[in-house]
Amino acid sequence: MTEMTDTQLSLEGARAYLLDRARERGVTLEVYGERRTATEVEAFGGEVSEFKLSARQGVALRALVGGAWGHSFTENLSTPALDRALDSAVENAGLVAPEPGAGLHHWPAPPALDLYGEGLSGVTVEQKVQVALDLDRAAREADPRVVSVPYGGYQDADMQGLVGNTEGLDREARQLYALHYTAPLVSEDGQNKMKPDWQFTREFTELDPTRTARAAVEKSLALLGAKPAPSGTFPALIGGECLGELLALFSGIFSGKMVEEGKSPLAGRLGEQVASPLVTLTDDPTLVRGLNSRAFDAEGCPSVPLTLIAGGRLAAFMHNAQTAARAGTVSTGHASRQGLQGTVGVAPSNLRLEAGGTDAAALAAGLTGLHLTGVSGGHAGANPITGDFSLQAEGFWLENGETAHPLDVFTVAGNILDLLAGIEAVGSHLHETMYAVSAPDVRVGALAMGGA
Repeated sequence: MTEMTDTQLSLEGARAYLLDRARERGVTLEVYGERRTATEVEAFGGEVSEFKLSARQGVALRALVGGAWGHSFTENLSTPALDRALDSAVENAGLVAPEPGAGLHHWPAPPALDLYGEGLSGVTVEQKVQVALDLDRAAREADPRVVSVPYGGYQDADMQGLVGNTEGLDREARQLYALHYTAPLVSEDGQNKMKPDWQFTREFTELDPTRTARAAVEKSLALLGAKPAPSGTFPALIGGECLGELLALFSGIFSGKMVEEGKSPLAGRLGEQVASPLVTLTDDPTLVRGLNSRAFDAEGCPSVPLTLIAGGRLAAFMHNAQTAARAGTVSTGHASRQGLQGTVGVAPSNLRLEAGGTDAAALAAGLTGLHLTGVSGGHAGANPITGDFSLQAEGFWLENGETAHPLDVFTVAGNILDLLAGIEAVGSHLHETMYAVSAPDVRVGALAMGGA
């Protein structure tokens, strides 16, 4: 047995120690570990308004006793603390009911996926700070109607994740990213508008704060001169960023966990036509530039692309090992954890509504109606159990395919499945969102909207 000491082990050392101790005790155990170091810089008015360096690591344990999972976690990686965490996991398993389908797996090897590279190698703190300052300055100087840049900054993170279990599974991966974002406030004739823009990369040298700042200012300025929105049901062009937001709000309807709990409107509909034949929706954790890419999931299951909707037909649900076992299928590699304290659930990685063959001009041609560019209020206005939504929105009024004017605050309402079924044309260019969802612009035959 390893000698008891207060010395902090490495993440890999902690995993090895816990699995050795579990095997000695005859305990079936899974160990999930994560380490993250991050930089955050915010700038306002030409000065750094916030600077934060953070580092965190720890392990989460799942002990399987009598078909029941016992959970525990610790950020203290000394051997006494690890022993206490193992004891807690075993004890906690005795306090909960057995879970059908519970079990550990020794999955095949994950794909080779380089999400680390040399993206932050040699990058100094001063360079990171300068990105935030450049972003703030470029946005303030882009147009005299910019009155303030209340939100803007730089973030990066260097992350390590690992999973191991007493069945012999041994997984480890590293990744990093850098991003910046800005949201300038513009004003004219008593109207104030704000629209953000951002850039995500795994290579620091690719960041272009001037381009991002100018894009955000242009988006914000386009909203000035807004007129009251009409109420009624109209044809609509839905921007890809907005569609991505909607898909993010309702991604849970594709979760095998939500299906078995009766919380998805897609339950029992595998193989059925649930959207327009023009719709193909995938989830791909292997995209090198995807925000939520990963070589394996929180249980160590290898990552593979998954088609959820193919030509409008519901093709699959997302599963972890337990939901898959109960559904009589296999894991799709979508086990997830919300930090060390969270239990294992199901979540997407990089959702993608595949692009179609209609260019921007043809998509809007002849349309008199709404161009929807954004929604908000999803925490209260979107019901993933039914698919219904009623959301505050922003956008423009179109006359015969041409932009007539931006619209004052209004709402849009409907059902996500009805919206997907009503898609008449799909654009040829994908738009990324900060929700790890990509989508093209689409045209729908009818969308209900209400002016203020």
